Amino acid sequence: NDRKTSQQLHCLIVPMSGEELARREGLPRGRLQILVLHGRQSNANLSNFQISGLKTAFGKDTDFDFLEGDVIWNYRPGVDLHDADDMSVSLSKGKDFKVWFMHTTDCKRDRPDLFKQQDPGVCVSYEGVDDAVDALLQRVTESPVDAVIGLFEGCIVVHLAAARLLQQGTELPWPCSVFFGDLPIRDDSWAAPFSKGAKAKHPSIHIFGRYDEYYHYGRRAAGRIAPEDYYEASLVLEHDEGHRLPQLQPRAGELYARVAREVRLCCGRPVKDGFNELHTWRKALRPPKPLAPPLLEMEMMMPRKLRVLALTGGHSCTEVLKYQSAPLRQAIGRDLCEFTFIEGTEDWNWFEGEPIVSDMEKKLAKGAQLKNWYMDTITEETPTDKPNREKQFDPKSRVEYHKIPEKVQKLKELIFDEGPFDVLVAFSQGCIMTHLLIGHLRKEEPATQAASKRWHFTRNQPEEMPWRVSVFFNGMHIRDKDYMDLFDTPSPHPTVHVFGKADEFYDYGRDGFGYKPQEEYYVDPVIFSHSEGHAFPTQPPRAREIYDRVAAEIWRHCGGRPPA
Repeated sequence: NDRKTSQQLHCLIVPMSGEELARREGLPRGRLQILVLHGRQSNANLSNFQISGLKTAFGKDTDFDFLEGDVIWNYRPGVDLHDADDMSVSLSKGKDFKVWFMHTTDCKRDRPDLFKQQDPGVCVSYEGVDDAVDALLQRVTESPVDAVIGLFEGCIVVHLAAARLLQQGTELPWPCSVFFGDLPIRDDSWAAPFSKGAKAKHPSIHIFGRYDEYYHYGRRAAGRIAPEDYYEASLVLEHDEGHRLPQLQPRAGELYARVAREVRLCCGRPVKDGFNELHTWRKALRPPKPLAPPLLEMEMMMPRKLRVLALTGGHSCTEVLKYQSAPLRQAIGRDLCEFTFIEGTEDWNWFEGEPIVSDMEKKLAKGAQLKNWYMDTITEETPTDKPNREKQFDPKSRVEYHKIPEKVQKLKELIFDEGPFDVLVAFSQGCIMTHLLIGHLRKEEPATQAASKRWHFTRNQPEEMPWRVSVFFNGMHIRDKDYMDLFDTPSPHPTVHVFGKADEFYDYGRDGFGYKPQEEYYVDPVIFSHSEGHAFPTQPPRAREIYDRVAAEIWRHCGGRPPA
């Protein structure tokens, strides 16, 4: 309420663009006037260098001016990702680095600000934004402009101005706005007009880099209204670079030419072919919003390969799994992924009633000791001489897993020490071990785990696993009653389940045999089946179909398959 009262005291400023002013006064059309708002940790000189390609696209009949924030930026270790680099210092030519406003959060975890703002559960409060909005509106009043270009944090200042003017019953007073590396309003009180469904009647162009660490945040807004949805007429364009204005040709040139063309059309200026495309904006298909952030090496924010942690089944070893999973690696893209294969720590030796190891498996193992993830004891309600597997199929049998806390802890240590991993792939008993791991992790607050690497900070809450998706081949449910409470409620973790209908464990694995089926452990499981047995599918065409669809699910949760 205090902030709302403060806003009402500000003057309602409705300036005209240079084009409108010339038209009303009967003057010849002049040069295009464009105002640029720098990003965080930047200034006018650095921004002028960043937009050099854009200036070329607009041509010599366009004037660019720059507005700076009033708040001097100083590097804060543990808050900022990095200090200003030597090139930025050189390009700034002695100017201070600026930000537009300050902010605080209610996050209690000690982690860089980027991860706090991208956490949907964190509340962010802005400080000094009225001054930033006043500066923008005062500048366009004193010298009207045809377009405003926001770079990164500078985009937020335009959105804040749009929000204030919406509350005052008016619109942004220049023809169009362009947003590079667009970012949302993170203070919910300032974003209120948009969250209530209001949209600014203002043409806007939003340009995103698909490998920007802010890409998913910019288009998904941490569970809030995304900036492209603040405006009724928004055009969304993308490129395959990171947190910068596009540089790689030919896409960079195409984007800059498109932006220059659309701005000219918004301002009533002629373009080369004379065809006005503005009427198509509302019908244009936007690039789909990403389901997940891009795959980045978090220390340098550079693209990296997909990383898969693959867990063997029981009485198996890594050499067997490497062979079994080869078609999946092919479907994902051998040059796009890295697999890490791990096996259990318990020696397994055959005894009566246990599965018989095939000749192929023996050959692949090359004499290696076969392993289990854990050992178990099966106690029948009425003791019999049945083999173990038949005892296990009896719902009345009591199955007890041994040393599970120790096994889970070792897996967690491996993931946090050797990660990040993006996908967990498991077979047979490895699936049960993964269920147990997920069940334990969802009971633990992320803050309780040591964060020695930057990627550790990306996990926001217990239900968010430190990897993105799990894939289960011929999996089974948890039988030890001591651990069934791990999934009293379904987990939102994305999972894919592949079953063989000729698998002797198929019915057991699907219906739970009196216990909760594993599919019900998860909110929205994706399920595929084939006609083969207890193995990775091999028979065409169904095997290829399954691997392609599994790979598609993996990439859907991992930022999308990289361009060729």
